[in-house]
Amino acid sequence: MAGRPVTTVISWRDFRIQLGLRIGGLFVGLLALSWGLIEGTGTALLILIFLFTAFQFISVVRYINRTNRELESFLAGLRFGDFQQTYTIAHLGPSFRSLENMLKITVEKFKQLRSDKERQAIYYQALVQHIPIPLFTLSSDHRINVLNQATRRTFNVADLTHADDLIRFGAGFQRDVLQVKPGEALLSTLELPGGPAHFIVTATQLTTGGSVSRLISLQNVQSQIDATELATWQNLLRVTSHEILNSLAPVSSCAQTAKSLIDDAISSQVSDPGLLEDLQDIGESINTVLRRSEGLARFIQSYRQLSRLPPPKKEKIEVDRYFHRLKSLVQGELARKNIALQLEPQSAAISLAADEDMLDQALINLVRNASNALEGRPNAKITLVAYTDDQQRTVLEVQDNGPGIADDIAAQIFEPFFTTREKGTGVGLALVRYIMLSHGGSVSFRLNPPDGSVFRLVF
Repeated sequence: MAGRPVTTVISWRDFRIQLGLRIGGLFVGLLALSWGLIEGTGTALLILIFLFTAFQFISVVRYINRTNRELESFLAGLRFGDFQQTYTIAHLGPSFRSLENMLKITVEKFKQLRSDKERQAIYYQALVQHIPIPLFTLSSDHRINVLNQATRRTFNVADLTHADDLIRFGAGFQRDVLQVKPGEALLSTLELPGGPAHFIVTATQLTTGGSVSRLISLQNVQSQIDATELATWQNLLRVTSHEILNSLAPVSSCAQTAKSLIDDAISSQVSDPGLLEDLQDIGESINTVLRRSEGLARFIQSYRQLSRLPPPKKEKIEVDRYFHRLKSLVQGELARKNIALQLEPQSAAISLAADEDMLDQALINLVRNASNALEGRPNAKITLVAYTDDQQRTVLEVQDNGPGIADDIAAQIFEPFFTTREKGTGVGLALVRYIMLSHGGSVSFRLNPPDGSVFRLVF
């Protein structure tokens, strides 16, 4: 079946018709102007003919440049990201209709690309914000741009804008951030309000817009270091205590046997006074060995509890109720030393997840340490404090108004075997630290101006 012939409807607004009319008007104007000059018509008529001819010429030029203006407007829109403009040149003919369609399609494509880019930027921004690792950029002039909430939580400052601001977290940390090279990793220590913490500092070079900066990331490895240290100490204590106790057993047994023999010899009424005196001296020496071996055994047994800490059985503990129960346990002992125990009122109900028996061990140790430091001091006072810090962690503090701890030994107080007391074993604070590590928390010390100490437990 033969198709019908396609009829092309040409509008009078078609580009070719409009351009032809304008060129025809220009041609008529030029003919009229030539006729006027040849025939010598009046000046007024010549001026009118000239103006008509000039108008037609300008009309032709402007009409031809219309496409260029549309293209210029389109390119300007692309340059400045303005995609709200419209194009109305389809009425000029089929070729212009195709051009208008292509312009509109191109604009829609760019709109889609910009929309996709904005969505992608929002996605990556949200992704960076929720990364638990602190991230910030450091420019060549040492300007800092904080990238996520983890950085704000770690540093807990609102004005971290320059590398000079890092000095408050330790000169060593500031130096490491400034010196770390792209692809390099440094182990650094941050001086934080809750105590020093170890972080791995890494850097990646970024080049944007011709400017070079470094992306700094901080990975907190304090928990891994603490866990490794805890496991190392426990293994050391387990092996050491086992070997020492095994070696002490025969020493103690032999000393006990020798003591029995000496006692029998003395009781058999030895007639020689010199021999009797020698036997008594030997008996005293054996008693000394026996007492020291028993004391050493008790000392080692006290450390074996550090290597046998069970996993905590966590349960929800209401801190206010717990503090009152703890006060009833230790108040009698403190009253005999004339030490007051105060509970600081809490602004809101505070709770934590912990093993209550292990928490008792930790806090009673801290309270007894404080009472030993306060013994004999006037107006002696211990205060128990609970609050929630900026990172929504539960914090318990044991404060006292004692003499404090000297800076040169403060870094060693949580190490096993370290003690400043004549009869101390060095177990108490080490046990507190191990209990907190087993809970995934930490313990730290700071001075309590004008005098005194604060032990801070962070859950």
